[in-house]
Amino acid sequence: MTLKKVHDLGLIDDNTVVWVRGADLHLITSGNWYQDNILKYMNAELECFTWQDDNNFYIDLK
Repeated sequence: MTLKKVHDLGLIDDNTVVWVRGADLHLITSGNWYQDNILKYMNAELECFTWQDDNNFYIDLK
């Protein structure tokens, strides 16, 4: 699965903060889905993802 597919499912909106983490859970970047630093990861393969009620969405890259 990719971040683009997650976005297409409607799990992420314009107010959601996306946190991109590497394989060892270190933070790579964060921001809204439409920011350049997040857009470059839209087609990356995800290991897993989690979200919180406070509109934070965490993705772990493979």
